[in-house]
Amino acid sequence: MEMGRELSLENKLRQSSVRERVDQVLDGQRPGPWVVELDPTTACNLACHGCISANLLNQGGFDRERIRALAQEFIDIGVRAVVLIGGGEPMAHPTFGTIVDMFHDAGLHLGLTSNGTLVHKHLDRLAEKFKWVRISVDAGTDETFRAFRPTASGASLFGRVIDNMRALAPLRVGKLGYSFLVLSKTDDSGAVIASNVGDIEAAAHLAKDIGCDYFEVKPSFDMMHFLQTHSQAVNAEVRQQMDRIAHLQSETFRLISPYTLHEALQGHDVQAKPYTRCLTARLRTIVSPSGVYVCPYHRGNAEMRIGDANTTSFQDIWHGEQRREIMQRLDPSTHCGFHCIRHRGNLLLEQWAAQGTNGRDTVDDYDMFI
Repeated sequence: MEMGRELSLENKLRQSSVRERVDQVLDGQRPGPWVVELDPTTACNLACHGCISANLLNQGGFDRERIRALAQEFIDIGVRAVVLIGGGEPMAHPTFGTIVDMFHDAGLHLGLTSNGTLVHKHLDRLAEKFKWVRISVDAGTDETFRAFRPTASGASLFGRVIDNMRALAPLRVGKLGYSFLVLSKTDDSGAVIASNVGDIEAAAHLAKDIGCDYFEVKPSFDMMHFLQTHSQAVNAEVRQQMDRIAHLQSETFRLISPYTLHEALQGHDVQAKPYTRCLTARLRTIVSPSGVYVCPYHRGNAEMRIGDANTTSFQDIWHGEQRREIMQRLDPSTHCGFHCIRHRGNLLLEQWAAQGTNGRDTVDDYDMFI
């Protein structure tokens, strides 16, 4: 179940307009980022087991005036796509609708990663103004959702999430995805006491019934962004479940999984990087209430924090000395042992850097989310 062209991050770098920005970076210029991942808030209405952002949650968000100004700063510096994500649940921010309108009116492409519980509050905007909406469900039944994605009180909002997706599916102009993260609970000895993988088949059928464009199965990561390892029994069940859903794929419904799922099933928890700089970090960044970081994998890492967007303009952060110093110090071969989804893109960028402009092929623009 390989990703198609439309989801290949390496192929996206070949788009003609993206290549212009890439060439500026390779020529030593310092253009603004092509993509920004924005955490509007750290607030979240769920209490998920093993949340990768648990140490950053419910610690406030950008105030209303600042996030509006920040949105304009993204537009002014030349950002082409914004992913609203978290951290917390992005739609929990009271100014979510306002910044969506600002970005859309300025021609930026929008993507959303959400837990799906608040879709009904912004249904029209999500349907009309987003290139894609990905809902992190990680279950196919209420029982499993309650076990792995409960509210603080222990209640399940599974029914609301599915109803919201059903409402959005027939209205959307962009893609709608159902995301399933492989999760396990273990006891103090490390023995698996619960897993959600038995729900993969039910979730895939549900995603197709809802009218989603794709169903994605992904590995889970720890708080340091390293692949989490699971028992042989859990891994075997993942493979069996994936085999059982293969027949669901069609021209209108995709089954996808990143290469990191294969790595996780093989027990490969470390990824070596043969390069000493991250060219991708010169094309995209993560902006959150706790700071601006070189990339999402280093969200919350004070050593990779390039500024504070609460108090400093994004332009000053991006072109500032602190970012310059950290980018010079950042060495993926030592700082990024985790599996990075943009590793292959970095290999391609390094290849282009070595080749110059010789032999570069380009394609027409089709997706700004590099």
